[in-house]
Amino acid sequence: MGQALSVEVRDRDGEPLSGVTVEIVIDGFFTGGGLEETTNRDGHAEFETADDYEPYRQLRIHVGGQSFGPYRISDGAYTVQLE
Repeated sequence: MGQALSVEVRDRDGEPLSGVTVEIVIDGFFTGGGLEETTNRDGHAEFETADDYEPYRQLRIHVGGQSFGPYRISDGAYTVQLE
């Protein structure tokens, strides 16, 4: 079973952002690859990794030209605030 990941995106005032594209890039993922989803009306984007991703791997989150991380994949839920 893969890792379930959740990203909450907030604006600079701390309000959730809907309809924003979120990309997750996991260390060791094939070159140029990643996971991409769009936030829902509550500002959340949900992801599921492939089965072979160990929980110690690191990931970076990319939203609106900004990069966040690295984070451990095992953390599962992340909140990012855009500037």
